[in-house]
Amino acid sequence: MAEVVSGVPSTLLANLATKSFQEITLACGLKDDVKKFESSLRTINAYLIDAENKQAKNRSIDEWLKQLREAFDDAGDILDEIEYEAKLNEVVKMYGSISTKVCRFFSYTSNPLAFRIRMAHKIKDMKQKMDEKIREGRKLGIVEHVNTPAMEHNLPWRETASSLPFRVCGRLEEKEKIINSLMTQKSQANSIDVISIVGIGGLGKTTLAQMVYNDTQVKANFDTLMWVCVSDDFDVKKLIQRIIHAALKRENVVNANSSLEYMIPLLNQTLHGKRFLLVLDDVWNENHNKWDELRNHLLEAGGDKGSKVIVTTRSKKVADIVGSNLQMKLKELSENECWRLFAKCAFQEEKEEEKYPRLKQIGEQIVKKCKGVPLAITTLGCLLRSKSHDENERRKIRDSEVWNLNQEETDILPSLKLSYNHLPPQVKQCFSYCSYFPKDYDFHVIELIMFWMAHGLLQPTREEEDAEDIGELYIKKLVSTSLLQIGDGDDLFRLFDFQNLMTFKRLKMHDLVHDLAQLTMKESSKTRTIVQEGQQEASIEWTSNKFNYLRVLQLKKDMELSSLPDDCFVKMKKHLRYLYLENCPSLKKLTDSICKMQNLQSLYLDEFPKDMKNLIYLQYLFLMGIKITSLSSMNIGRFQQLKFLYLQCPKLVSVPSAVGRLTTLKKLGLLWCEELMNFEDEEEEGKQHVVVNNLNLQLFLIIGSKKLNALPKWLERATKLQYLSISITGIKSLPTRLSMTSLEELYIYHCKNLSSLPNMDQTHNLQYLVVYDCPALYAKYNKETGPDWSKIAHIPHCKIDEDDDNDDDGDEVCLNLSRLPKL
Repeated sequence: MAEVVSGVPSTLLANLATKSFQEITLACGLKDDVKKFESSLRTINAYLIDAENKQAKNRSIDEWLKQLREAFDDAGDILDEIEYEAKLNEVVKMYGSISTKVCRFFSYTSNPLAFRIRMAHKIKDMKQKMDEKIREGRKLGIVEHVNTPAMEHNLPWRETASSLPFRVCGRLEEKEKIINSLMTQKSQANSIDVISIVGIGGLGKTTLAQMVYNDTQVKANFDTLMWVCVSDDFDVKKLIQRIIHAALKRENVVNANSSLEYMIPLLNQTLHGKRFLLVLDDVWNENHNKWDELRNHLLEAGGDKGSKVIVTTRSKKVADIVGSNLQMKLKELSENECWRLFAKCAFQEEKEEEKYPRLKQIGEQIVKKCKGVPLAITTLGCLLRSKSHDENERRKIRDSEVWNLNQEETDILPSLKLSYNHLPPQVKQCFSYCSYFPKDYDFHVIELIMFWMAHGLLQPTREEEDAEDIGELYIKKLVSTSLLQIGDGDDLFRLFDFQNLMTFKRLKMHDLVHDLAQLTMKESSKTRTIVQEGQQEASIEWTSNKFNYLRVLQLKKDMELSSLPDDCFVKMKKHLRYLYLENCPSLKKLTDSICKMQNLQSLYLDEFPKDMKNLIYLQYLFLMGIKITSLSSMNIGRFQQLKFLYLQCPKLVSVPSAVGRLTTLKKLGLLWCEELMNFEDEEEEGKQHVVVNNLNLQLFLIIGSKKLNALPKWLERATKLQYLSISITGIKSLPTRLSMTSLEELYIYHCKNLSSLPNMDQTHNLQYLVVYDCPALYAKYNKETGPDWSKIAHIPHCKIDEDDDNDDDGDEVCLNLSRLPKL
């Protein structure tokens, strides 16, 4: 759809405006050519708002916008090519051999003069194409607009705004009825009780199931509670895998390659003798045989001992197939409940609507148009919350033509579309790109940010801006309008899920919102993105030319991938920004061509390539589960643009001192590096001649390094450190000069050798301090008897606990339950 187009020229212009790209065009002798192209781009950008408003009623304008989108894509490819060549030249200049430099100079494709001439022609052709589109637009009656919607940079933000208790209204009667059924009904022999919650999308089926699932009475009545999101894929084998993971509260116990014969005994062992509650959320399967197979496996595992299953579905037929003992057919919320829910979302304070009778009247009229559907009410309420008390904005939404679209009686897309329409163009683009992921996908914030970055959607317009910060701002905007939701945390996250840090928060998108994202996504004629999970290798056409313009390649979760063709990354080298290869157990070797991609920004691997040292423009690097003892082959000191470095390397013995000289590094995580013994320090020889700069490190996280007894000395230069988490280590003391002035959150778990904290007098910004299973620290700082409690008493959220079990198994339990979930 055309709405995606409106953000594209803004993104291109932002790319052209960056200091790095201006330096590139100057070095390549293309400054004047790019300047002329930029002028045409600004002109055509001013026509897009009127064009998008008129496109629905004018097919010619719709076609004009489609052609324009293709032209913008071509322009982006030219900019990619310029950037790639400039970066490659820089790498060769710094690290290339003499023969390599000579060969490049005499090569037609890389000779600087030949390259400048070739690119100048391409840019000139692109400018002429833009100018032609401007003339066509004027003939079609499109009017130029000077002002375009801007993104507010100071969004009000409270993470709790998306939490379940804040938004729930009504459904108490339904909740009580389900709980009574759970408590009183007993299964007949050789059967299992099933309760079905049935209703259209957006009515709150999942919310009602969550209300029941989290009820204290329910938790006390069952030994094990399991939540499994089913969606479109009712594959019995995969469901059993998810049920096992849900029961054990950890992932990767079994993978998709495990046989059913292996899984069934494990399921029986996991659930044997237990009274369980299993929620199967969003079931679509209408195949009797598949349900019977799953039910029989649950019965075999002991499911006839008073265990229950709750199914949420949009289909009455599904509820009949599963043999429901109770069918809860959800109806629309009552008028009173609708208004209560809307008021909670649309106003800042309780009863605030009584102060603004006109706003209340308009709001009541909007609520009626939502037809009792909670998702529609919540989405529009959150949208209006951001409009403060502006009557005109609320009238515009009430009187919008979107409500008059042809729709079924139960269709809520118009209300969601209104919320989408009020997004700034750049955020619209980011929202639409979420459609590349499957429904029910479990996003991580950092994953989504890297994904958007790869598509060029997060271009800073000021030198002090950071793409990651812009991405977080956009996510907050989408959460504040309920187009994205913050997911619930669990035990897997407690060692590294900081309170005020978004980076690893999990996000969900409602199925209907995902439908909207798909509707708004205009596919390019060129393949830009491949996201696949658990697919067969045969489904990937490695020889296809569609890889030539690929920006994102994400293959994860048990891909049947034995090898990668030697030249597959050669095709992608100019455009690929994001490469994610995770948990491909059959993959034995990575092709060396992976190291030729100079535009690569984000890299996630669980297999180590031979030569990474030339990927010096990487910003995000995740090496997970890689069995290397040293990072020396990486020459990590070259990575002077690295912002994130996360290492899960169980055999790694030491971390090179060069890490302490990466001044761009913002977040460093060392996860289950079980053989790690030390951090190398700078050599003393000649050290007086080295200029040592303060670091920009904001987060340092280390888990599962029992052989490590000290943190790096260079951590003392991390004057901007805000988040520090240390878990399951042999550390005896923290650096004496550790900067505490910027620290906001400090977590220390299972560090039994650690005897003291740094100077807590400097902790003016520290909001959260949690210490658990650290005997010496507990003796010193506990509130009841600790002699040093007064030193930390000023911290708002302070918790000092000892291990309740007081045994040696605590670390192992923590080790098993707290593995880092894959991004």
